Amino acid sequence: MDEEGMLWIAQWDAFGVYRWNPETGTLLDKIELPVPQVSSCAFGGENMDHLFITTARENMDKETLEKYPLSGNVFIAKPGVKGAKVHKFGKQNV
Repeated sequence: MDEEGMLWIAQWDAFGVYRWNPETGTLLDKIELPVPQVSSCAFGGENMDHLFITTARENMDKETLEKYPLSGNVFIAKPGVKGAKVHKFGKQNV
């Protein structure tokens, strides 16, 4: 989630990360990537203004890997919004 309450989803076989309005279901934005298997994303960085995006190369044959050689890499984007504040968990006595 970003600071505006919008949901960022890495979409497998869709070449990107999509920003959705969870209230209306409206697609607001897309960060396109040069790889099909986009696996996850998370905000981070000192100001929570970077989006770290993981990708995969699962079950890709040689031809597909040649077509998408950056598959399996981690990408970093600056989407123009910051990530939502998170709650940190600490050790608790039970």
